[in-house]
Amino acid sequence: MTGDSSETTPTDRQGTAVFVGSYVRVSSLPNENRGKPFEEARQSSIGRICRIVEPYEGTSTNGIQISTGEFRVHYAPLSPDGIQGISFYVAPGDIEVVAATEEMLLLYSEDIWQLIRPFGERQDTPTFERLVAAFGFSNLRDS
Repeated sequence: MTGDSSETTPTDRQGTAVFVGSYVRVSSLPNENRGKPFEEARQSSIGRICRIVEPYEGTSTNGIQISTGEFRVHYAPLSPDGIQGISFYVAPGDIEVVAATEEMLLLYSEDIWQLIRPFGERQDTPTFERLVAAFGFSNLRDS
């Protein structure tokens, strides 16, 4: 990046403005190997919805991107055992901003844990069933 990055609004691959809290569809990821099970979960995010979150403290000058221009995303993969959560970095060319839905707001809510069972227990709540209907299970294998 050139110039003062705090004056330029970051964008996705389509040129749509990206902000902390934006929902994005991951279209691709760099070919990296960060080890199981993290890499398996990261790769399962392709084609799925993530939420832009603030970069780790001290890693950004504009509050949304790190020096390489990448955004930190939170990904909440669904499995029969419940909802997991990881965060990782994606390039602007790897994401597309999407309009939020009620299910996205629910899945990425800090209070979701009050509406589903603890991870590893039988997930038979109406909320979990609604999330699975909207997003499907992520392609994660049991390790």
